[in-house]
Amino acid sequence: MKRTALISLLLLAAPVYAADAEVDYLLGWIRASDCTFVRNGDPHSAAEAADHLGMKYRRVARWIDDADEFIERIASGSSMSGKPYLVRCPGSPEQTSAEWLEVALSEHRQHHTAD
Repeated sequence: MKRTALISLLLLAAPVYAADAEVDYLLGWIRASDCTFVRNGDPHSAAEAADHLGMKYRRVARWIDDADEFIERIASGSSMSGKPYLVRCPGSPEQTSAEWLEVALSEHRQHHTAD
């Protein structure tokens, strides 16, 4: 009986850990980028953006089911102003953070599942 309960708890917790791992990957991706992030019209470094999004995620992580939801609900725009976050990377046109992160997550998943 105890073993069944433990297995059930582990299975329920597995998606949370998977979401955390992918969100951690995205935060690392942001931090390692050479991009400028625009939040409410103000430019921020990649490290500042990663710190800000990490803080937002930690506040609501228990309500975020996966990295897609992290992008949609946390990393795509300001909850205060409703303005989208923008990303400016050298040699690339400006794009929304949602578009940029969706590509990064998709590439990560393709590589991760190929192993």
